[in-house]
Amino acid sequence: MQLVGIDFTDVTLISRIGFSHEIFMQIYANIQKEKLNMTLIVAGERIYGVDKEGGFYHEHPFENPSLHVSAEPVDIEKFIVKSLEVLKTMNLI
Repeated sequence: MQLVGIDFTDVTLISRIGFSHEIFMQIYANIQKEKLNMTLIVAGERIYGVDKEGGFYHEHPFENPSLHVSAEPVDIEKFIVKSLEVLKTMNLI
């Protein structure tokens, strides 16, 4: 796992943590908009994610990433751990 990209301004951060060109986690934060998007991507598709918008968190569960399921606050470390569990379930790591 390695940091393969980072971009930031005074209010935003975009980082990409990769396992390969096809498998990576992307994290986007905007403190001005109180927005946080954390996404696990495999082969160009979101397979798991957690977003915070308007102060509320929702999850895009691995079982059906198109859903928006209300969630408790999730920090980046917990998101990474859950993403690793998903990748292990898929036998990708």
